[in-house]
Amino acid sequence: MKKKALIPALVLLTAAWASVTLRAAPQLNMKLRVYEGTRQGALIPPKFVTSSYIQPTITANLRTGFELDKEKDQIKRVFNLQDISLLTEADLIIGEGGQAPDRVRHYFRLNGSAFTIYIIWKGQGRFLVNFNEIVADEPKNVLVTEMTLIGGHSAVFGFENRQGKPYFCSFHITGPPEKIPIPPPPPPPLPPAPPELKKEIQDFEKGALKITNTMTPPRLLKLVDPVYPEAAKKEGLHGYVFLNIRTDEQGNVKRIIVIESSDRIFNEAAVQAVKQWKYEPYIQDGRAKEVVFSVSVAFSR
Repeated sequence: MKKKALIPALVLLTAAWASVTLRAAPQLNMKLRVYEGTRQGALIPPKFVTSSYIQPTITANLRTGFELDKEKDQIKRVFNLQDISLLTEADLIIGEGGQAPDRVRHYFRLNGSAFTIYIIWKGQGRFLVNFNEIVADEPKNVLVTEMTLIGGHSAVFGFENRQGKPYFCSFHITGPPEKIPIPPPPPPPLPPAPPELKKEIQDFEKGALKITNTMTPPRLLKLVDPVYPEAAKKEGLHGYVFLNIRTDEQGNVKRIIVIESSDRIFNEAAVQAVKQWKYEPYIQDGRAKEVVFSVSVAFSR
């Protein structure tokens, strides 16, 4: 009789221990957002080398804290977009829904097509993203990329459909500190701009109309892709360059200044490409004007 009485007690203790263990197990929580972008110029359909529905553009790591408005502004700036809108968002838990403890899956629809994203945690903040399109009820892999998620940052990758329409997925991770790399310390404040640089910027803008955030820049008519620097290829680097450009009354790029870049190795290639871009003349009050505005050039392998 004593033996029989012990069995339910042992079962209860085992169940209680398992419950405590499950509750105490550290979780990785991931926030996913999907955006649709609008480019500055006319859409140029990409040249596909496969029959895939989408093609990747670039992956970026943004320090936004995952606030929606800040993230949208950052994506617009990095990817040189006219506008961006949120399509869907989801809160995911790594290992949830019967998945293996190191992965999670999410299903969503995009303009009539169905997609699944498999996210696999590889440790030390690294994640593998497997992007599938559902064709005839079967998943068809169209994109595989790896990203590193740092605390307080969001990782973003972009892709285009057959018509060249840009879309973006952003990811933000929270969870046990030992599983998420801490962000590096902020860089020291920049020293004041030397007088000669201030004078260079003043001369660059003098006599031209400066396009502000409330104004629409001239429409891009001709886009020339940059030549990927060989040294960057060898090191497996990708990144971006922000530039201020000045166009003349005919829409030709007249002058260029590099404002910021992820690595100086990309600067010259970006400048040489942007020199060949062509814009519509900017008309104000019935007259064509020289204008100054910002653009970005992305480098991805």
